[in-house]
Amino acid sequence: MALPSPRVPDPTSVPPLRWGILGPGAIAASWASTVLKNSTQRIVAVASQTPGRAEEFARRFDVAAWHTRYEDLVAREDVDAVYVANQPNDHAQAALLALEAGKHVLVEKPFTKDVAEAERVFARAHEVGRLVMEAMWTRYLPQTDVARQLVESGAIGEPYLALSSFCEDNRSQERMWRKGHGSPLWDMGIYPIAFSQMFLGEPVEVASTGRVLDSGIDTDSTTTLTYATGARAVFAVSGIASSPLEAAVSGPEGVIRFEAPFIFPTAVGFDGPGLGAPTEWWRDESGITRHEGLVYQVIAFADYVSRGLLESPWQSHEDSLACLRLATEITRQLGADPY
Repeated sequence: MALPSPRVPDPTSVPPLRWGILGPGAIAASWASTVLKNSTQRIVAVASQTPGRAEEFARRFDVAAWHTRYEDLVAREDVDAVYVANQPNDHAQAALLALEAGKHVLVEKPFTKDVAEAERVFARAHEVGRLVMEAMWTRYLPQTDVARQLVESGAIGEPYLALSSFCEDNRSQERMWRKGHGSPLWDMGIYPIAFSQMFLGEPVEVASTGRVLDSGIDTDSTTTLTYATGARAVFAVSGIASSPLEAAVSGPEGVIRFEAPFIFPTAVGFDGPGLGAPTEWWRDESGITRHEGLVYQVIAFADYVSRGLLESPWQSHEDSLACLRLATEITRQLGADPY
């Protein structure tokens, strides 16, 4: 069968928002690099509470203004939207600060460190009439929309099995092992969690096992989810061992498989039922690779702002809350305490 084309807006067809960045760390650098290279969006200001960091970032990316106080950035009249890229335990405070200043907000994943914080941010966003979106960028990659359309069309039948893994030796990434900054589950596992939620929804049963350091940080885990329909999802997460970052979702009529690493712009294939069935592939030939794929969520965000939307059609506020509920339950079952 011929696979559908992805429904991704042309970067030049969406309004160029004026962006401010809170927290110019590594992910913000990747974000800024691809936004400036692959879109018409503008970055007008950056803020960091660490002395010198905002100025260094501004010079690197030719951003006109930098601040040492978040309050000063969100108060700027020439900022339409704020990208929150500081540590997860500070996301809620930063997002609320931007909302009170009347800005639209894109918040890095995981959205917040707990469900209550996320609910507070989402509620305030609706009250002030501003778009707030979790930066779960994999939902906006072209291959993801190809898969989404295949599921919507019934190509695989009712989805009943989702398999995914995010296992990578990240022992050298100090931030991942520091209390209050997340953990392999909250930094890496949030991708398989979001993948499972996207295709199967919220589970009725969760069973997770794994290992936890004396510090309370999980090192690895394996999780099985069961859904009211009888469907299942299984995923593995490890911050100390590496394996291919693979993902697939299947039903009685076929299998949708994502080429590894599934979190980057790669390819998606469709297999009919039965062992040895041929695979039809859609491949991303845009030239946008690896973390450059962060641009797709920004293009979608600008499109949603232009349409007056307060939530993302591809990841609603409830979707983000469902992912946080699941991450919290897995953390509880592991006996971990990353925050």
